[in-house]
Amino acid sequence: LFAVGVSKIDPLPHQIEAVYEYLLKKPRIRFLLADDPGAGKTIMAGLLLKELKYRKATEKILIITPPALVRQWERELSEKFGESFMKVDRSVINALGPNLWEQHNQFLVSMDLASRAPDILDQLKSINFTWDLTIVDEAHKLSAYKYGDKTEKSLRYKFGEILSETSEHLLFLTATPHKGDPENFRLLLNLLEKDLYANT
Repeated sequence: LFAVGVSKIDPLPHQIEAVYEYLLKKPRIRFLLADDPGAGKTIMAGLLLKELKYRKATEKILIITPPALVRQWERELSEKFGESFMKVDRSVINALGPNLWEQHNQFLVSMDLASRAPDILDQLKSINFTWDLTIVDEAHKLSAYKYGDKTEKSLRYKFGEILSETSEHLLFLTATPHKGDPENFRLLLNLLEKDLYANT
């Protein structure tokens, strides 16, 4: 348990089980981690991130979080795991341009900034590398809905499609994975594994 030993955390049994018994045993991590608010999903994501780095399985890391949680993620990753991330906002994009993504390895980006800015979406779609690990907090916000034969995709969902295509390991975190709409839930899972419901 390398990551546990070097991090300033006191993980609970369910956090250890999730990371070491489920996530790390997958050759390609495509996982929806759904747990109650306050259950430590950030801790589990940090443990996974740190463990993959120790195993030299990841270098390019992208974390997407709602705007209100960006600072919290930045603080927890720094204080508990000793990890620093470049926080991307409009001023950083304007200053560094599209080459920004080549200049660093670890990025923390607001979901709204990334999904509502066409230039950023274009940049993320056309990068010439694959993200080793992408983590999306409150992933249920990547929503799409089906009405009869028509599927209506939000801008955030289209952003999720780009992340799905450009990421090797993809971890979704949410406390509300299912909104009582089976099609909405299926479309969310489709971002993790495109062929999961190929026959439905």
